[in-house]
Amino acid sequence: MSMHPSLYRSPTSVILVDAMAGAVIGMLALVLYPITAFDGGDLLSFLASGLLMLAAVALRRFRPAIALALVWLATIAHMTFGLDAGLLQLGILAVLVGAAHYGSRTVLVLSGVSVPVGSAIAVLYLISVESWVWDVFGAGGPMLGAVPLIFIGGLIFSALAVPWLIGLLARAFRISRESRERRAAAEREAQRSAELAHHERARTELARDVHDIVGHSLAVIVAQAESVRFIDSSDSTAVRAAVQTIADTARRSLEDVRAVLETTGAVSSDVSGAAPVTTEALDRLIDDVAAARPEVRVVRRGDGVVALHGLAATAIYRATQELLTNALRHGASRAPLEVERTIDADAVVVRVTNSTVPGGDDDGAADVDERTGTGLAGARARLDAVGGRLDLEELPGGRFRACARVPLESARIGVSS
Repeated sequence: MSMHPSLYRSPTSVILVDAMAGAVIGMLALVLYPITAFDGGDLLSFLASGLLMLAAVALRRFRPAIALALVWLATIAHMTFGLDAGLLQLGILAVLVGAAHYGSRTVLVLSGVSVPVGSAIAVLYLISVESWVWDVFGAGGPMLGAVPLIFIGGLIFSALAVPWLIGLLARAFRISRESRERRAAAEREAQRSAELAHHERARTELARDVHDIVGHSLAVIVAQAESVRFIDSSDSTAVRAAVQTIADTARRSLEDVRAVLETTGAVSSDVSGAAPVTTEALDRLIDDVAAARPEVRVVRRGDGVVALHGLAATAIYRATQELLTNALRHGASRAPLEVERTIDADAVVVRVTNSTVPGGDDDGAADVDERTGTGLAGARARLDAVGGRLDLEELPGGRFRACARVPLESARIGVSS
């Protein structure tokens, strides 16, 4: 049987300490041997029994099962040699403490059974050899009359039971302490896992934010740059306006990316610290696209300026970015693009309808599932998290419609005129 795990750190020192304790017991017993010895025993027999007892004491914590077996062998040898009780038997008490404290469940039970069994055997043996114990507590001792057998048995039983109970109590305290340590370690591990999961979510949100911001801005910039080809070269005002739109879009993209990096994933932060998103911000996104390409039809429904807060604000804003970006990237550049922003008593809805590129990856024959790339999947995940939804639909004539919806109740709105 292996030693108890709590002793793995310094097994050598444990054995040395216990061996020294056994040696002290043996030396004291040897010094007092002439007093406790009688005609039935000799010094050689005493030394043989003492060595077994010393080995048992030395191993009482390191190998409790072996120590318990050795102490029984030492006791049997002691009785076989006809030796009287002495200080050498203190080793039994030390082994009982170690067996109850550090032994396995089997060793604990066996050491507990050894207490009454050993007490009965000791009483019978001491009476048979007319031990000095009987002389002290018998008729010739300080107590007049015959001492009941039960008294001597109870005395021996108590001498063995008390050390075993002390070891059992120490075992209970140790198990309780180890349980607390394991619980604390599990809590620390759970906390580390939660922190890692939080950081992973933050990295995912950061990547998604950067994707939405940069992807939208680049799509607007590309669309605006391509529109310059169709402007009359003599119309310098229109050219300057297009260039200014490109510069403004790039500048806002840089500011948005910087803000996202500074907050390291503001999407997953507490809603109380998130800046509100107004319908003006949504309209600005739509106006940027309208300025970037021709044939953009914008419809706005709902009066007043609505401020959306928390995760719902981020969800509808990023979803609007993604829907517009998707239309610019995959839609036919010269085909009509319809953008509808609706605010009613129940929800904020942004609907984008565009014609797909004939013969391209996203033509009218393509399935809706084939169009749900990383960006649209991220938009759907955001909306689902706040009770919203993203609907994608293929329309007749090679047209595609994406609709993002966020309930106003989940957005904790505030309305200003």
